[in-house]
Amino acid sequence: MAWPIEGLHAAIIAASRDPIYFCTPDYIIREANDPYVSIGGLTREEAIGRTVQEVAGPGAFPRRAPYLETALSGRVAVLQDWVAVPGQGRRFFHVCYQPVHDGQGRLLGVAAYGRDITDLKKAEEVLRLYESAVTQMSDRLSVVDRDYRYILTNESNARWHGCTAESFRGRSLVEVVGEERFASEIRPWLDRCLAGETVEYDFHDMAPDGARVVMDARLQPFRNGDGEIEAAVVTLRDVTETRRLSERLERLALQDDLTGIANRRSFETGLERRVAAYRKGGSKGFSVVFIDLDGFKLVNDTAGHGAGDRFLQDIARLLRQSAGEGVEVARIGGDEFGLIIDTGEPVAAHAICSRLLSAFEGYRLSWEDMQFRSSASIGIASVATDDAGARQAITVGRVLQWADFACMQAKAAGGHRIVAHDGAEKTGDDRKAEIHHLLAVEGAIAGNGFLLHSMTVIDLATGKPVMREVLPRVASGTGDLHGPSMIRATAERHGLMRAVDRLVINAVLARLEAGETDGLPVAVDLSAETLHSQVFAGQLIDRLERAPDLPRSLVFEVSESALSRMKPEAWNLMADLRGLGCRIALDHFGRGVAGFTQLRANAFDFIKIDRLLTAGLAGDPVKRAAVSGVVGLAEALGLPTVAEYVTEPLHLDILKGLGVTYAQGHAVSRPQAWC
Repeated sequence: MAWPIEGLHAAIIAASRDPIYFCTPDYIIREANDPYVSIGGLTREEAIGRTVQEVAGPGAFPRRAPYLETALSGRVAVLQDWVAVPGQGRRFFHVCYQPVHDGQGRLLGVAAYGRDITDLKKAEEVLRLYESAVTQMSDRLSVVDRDYRYILTNESNARWHGCTAESFRGRSLVEVVGEERFASEIRPWLDRCLAGETVEYDFHDMAPDGARVVMDARLQPFRNGDGEIEAAVVTLRDVTETRRLSERLERLALQDDLTGIANRRSFETGLERRVAAYRKGGSKGFSVVFIDLDGFKLVNDTAGHGAGDRFLQDIARLLRQSAGEGVEVARIGGDEFGLIIDTGEPVAAHAICSRLLSAFEGYRLSWEDMQFRSSASIGIASVATDDAGARQAITVGRVLQWADFACMQAKAAGGHRIVAHDGAEKTGDDRKAEIHHLLAVEGAIAGNGFLLHSMTVIDLATGKPVMREVLPRVASGTGDLHGPSMIRATAERHGLMRAVDRLVINAVLARLEAGETDGLPVAVDLSAETLHSQVFAGQLIDRLERAPDLPRSLVFEVSESALSRMKPEAWNLMADLRGLGCRIALDHFGRGVAGFTQLRANAFDFIKIDRLLTAGLAGDPVKRAAVSGVVGLAEALGLPTVAEYVTEPLHLDILKGLGVTYAQGHAVSRPQAWC
């Protein structure tokens, strides 16, 4: 009977008595078995999706981190350490951190294979008195002296060679393995061990039954009572199935768990290949497509996550079937998908996206007694030029920004449409405007020239000011002032967002530290790019810790659209800021990105309702119902709400009647210079 390979791998890892796990480069655990997770008092389901830091704990992780970093640099790392195991006390583990690569040699993550060698460690310390303990080990273990002769071997190794353990004593290793193999494969490692180095490597061997196997060899110096190296302790273990598991994990690391299509890492890896070939002149061009599902939040909120998952799975199948040959399809976020098309012709890329949009129109999800339609906002970034200089200016980040920006434009225009953003061939007025905007932002960064304005936030119940939102502005060459929208859009497209945030936040902190404010809390934007900067995080936390009264005056606003791209380090920074006394506002809520799970994660102190819901409120009963729903959700979570962009005085009473807590916008006050 032929066993299914995937089932066999799952059975092997589940049955293993040794701890095994696989993590991605950002330390997120993607696979693990019970012996590993039980050390931290968890179940396998609780551990998968967490970081190694969370599972190992703050006491143990700092000792593990350097070895993980070594493996992520592409080299095998070996750690031996004592670990407290529930129900077993302190155990001594040998852990091998193995880099995991894909078929083209790119690093995907680290597979860690632990082995409880408590008995071996004790055996090494009292080897001469307790040889019987060594001979009973299941691994093939031998002790070889400086003349390459066996001092002893255990029964497992003797059976492998069809001999008795006693017959090995004094026998030459060359006689057992042959001169050629000894000289080329074994002696170099033995000599390193006998020189004082603990070494570990894999090699291929033939089992007694004729099967090809992969063996893990570990060689450790054996020292006498005077500290002199007398021999090498050689441990051999069959790791054939473990290596097969590594290959499976390589595939998992590039696959989306829910839909089975490629994940964001695979998507960006494919894009990196295209960009590299394009810059070298080996490609005529390509197109990147971002697809943001319209109305997905309605499916989740109305029918639950089961329906939402089914919806995403169906959309993934639809994309694979409709995109055509030669198009890479990936899920890159919660309800965001991406395509890489091997053509830089905008017309050809648009034709594929039009076909997808038509396929969306024909899809219906039937769930219980409900039926949901599908639609999408699609953004295209086509890259094709004969200009060598323009080719060298293309980067992965820039192309992703173009596609993302085009998708955002499609979403802002009402969805169910395609917007193309030709970043490489902008001409005419658009190109001139883009250049002027970029020069203005770069000039402000270089000259510390952002102008700060503020908008008052009032309590709708009392009409009193409760907060000020600080907004950056920049002067153009004509003297006109451009606001946060232009600054953010330009900075995101050209990778300048961290520099903008750094200058604005530093200016706000300096003003607060000097006491040059009216005492109201100050709100300021914090982009996803900045949240992921470890350098910025360290500097900000250090500055706030040195001024313990400062955090209570700060509210950091994080856009809802950033949540799907946020990694653990960003969430950790937000938690650290709240721990110091700062507050976090979820900005632009209502664009359909934030999930209920993220809102329940106790990460926010305010919910700011987006202008898509507050604009035209008086004449739109659907928007009033949507605002009422947001208020109900916020109240269930114990969070106050802030209505943004309130432009009509009439809307203030409507919002108050709907239960909104605070409001800002021209109906409250226009932006004023923050002096």
